[in-house]
Amino acid sequence: MTPVLLYWNHICVLHPQEKAFLTRLTETLRAADIALEVRYFGLGYPEHMSEYLARPDAVLPDLIVSADLEVFEDPRIFGKLQGTLYPAADWIPLRSGAALDAVKRAPELLPFVSIPLVYHTREPDTCAQTALTDWNGLAFGGINNSAVKTVVKLVWEQSGMEAARALLARSHIADMPIGAFQTVRQARAQTALVPSIYALRADGTNTFLCTPQEGAVLIPSYLCARTSAPEWALRQVTEAILCRELAEFYVRNGDLIVYPDVTDLHSKQEDRPVCCPSAAWLSTLAPETFYAMYRAALPAAHDPLARTESA
Repeated sequence: MTPVLLYWNHICVLHPQEKAFLTRLTETLRAADIALEVRYFGLGYPEHMSEYLARPDAVLPDLIVSADLEVFEDPRIFGKLQGTLYPAADWIPLRSGAALDAVKRAPELLPFVSIPLVYHTREPDTCAQTALTDWNGLAFGGINNSAVKTVVKLVWEQSGMEAARALLARSHIADMPIGAFQTVRQARAQTALVPSIYALRADGTNTFLCTPQEGAVLIPSYLCARTSAPEWALRQVTEAILCRELAEFYVRNGDLIVYPDVTDLHSKQEDRPVCCPSAAWLSTLAPETFYAMYRAALPAAHDPLARTESA
């Protein structure tokens, strides 16, 4: 048996079905002489993947699937992986388009899915007239996952650090995206920037789904593969994960944008403009600078490296 250790930190609201899929896949791969072991991170588990990988004693896996973007965006963490990765971005065909162009990064990172963030609102006219940097009282959530961090980084890239800081100061920031959705549902805020699966619950009379001026904000996930395991085995596992069954599940149940060219199903957001922080800009952002601002604005936020150093 060829052992393959997979670390998984993906779509938390769909995780029970993900875990069931991976359990079945583990049994299927045994017939191909591959012993897949999966370790899970994120909501419901002791740590996010970035927190674990930041630890000096972290054991590196053979394969990663993660929507915890600090794994790839924080050089203090991704630096542990660089130099040990296969150029996996072209291991399977991907669906071309604006969404793929927006999330393309290093040749070692294979885009899997994106969560599109859109407005769930009681004031559609205001949404049409308001740039993301100009909101007062916007709700959004996910302080210690990738959602709020991505919005902050996008505004920072487009308008500077002070604009990002000001947006946080003027906004209602929830621990998780569902909390931001609830603020509009309960009329405690007029507009929330939330995953489209929540905004699609709008009734079209009192609440509406609107796309930000800048485009739906994408929270992408990536797969990467380390040279610690044979390429043939990791390619086989990759093809088994990024398959039609899981892609169609994500579209139907999460309205996610999927990148593997394995299905004709599409997110309802794929015909809309999209945006996310650029790879070029992210490469210039020092994590120490980012977390100094982010933690000062949001006391509940934590820096994975700071948690490690204080442990």
